[in-house]
Order: sequence, then structure tokens, then C-alpha cells
Amino acid sequence: MIRPCRCLIGEMPDEAELAEIIRERIELIPEEERTPEKEYAFRLSRCRECEHLQRGTCGQCGCYVEIRAARKWQGCPAVPACWNRLDTAMHNA
Repeated sequence: MIRPCRCLIGEMPDEAELAEIIRERIELIPEEERTPEKEYAFRLSRCRECEHLQRGTCGQCGCYVEIRAARKWQGCPAVPACWNRLDTAMHNA
């Protein structure tokens, strides 16, 4: 059985150009709308563990998880959610 890729775009060496586009998109998010770095790392760690992550995209909604996680007003689309919007819950690590 072929195992699905449970990695982020930035971790795939054959996707360097797409990873750069994603980084640029994240940089375009206004600072006040961007997830704080600690929370962003937490969100991506949860995405890495999720069964819906496939080659950097979410199987639930089709987004690039690095971009979705970077927007603090967005939450995980899975039910139950792996992480929440910052205005409704904050991870205390």
C-alpha cells in the first residue's frame, strides 16, 4: 500500500518554486491578521499529524495548510478541529 505524503510544501524538495510562492503569500498577510510564530508552529505540528494532510494540502478543504495556519482568524476545517481560530481559543503550551 502506498502511504500518503504527510508533509508540508516547504518540506518537499521537488516543490521549491511552490514553497516560495506560499512564503510570499504568507508575507502578504497583514501583520495584525497573521498568526503569532509560536501558535503557527503549533498549528503546523498538528497538521503534520493529521490524516487529511496530503502533499501540503488539507484533504478537508483543499487549502495549502501553511497559508491557512498563518491566518489567525482561520481554524482547522476537520471535525473535530485539530486547532482553532485565535479569537475563540489559544493554545497554551
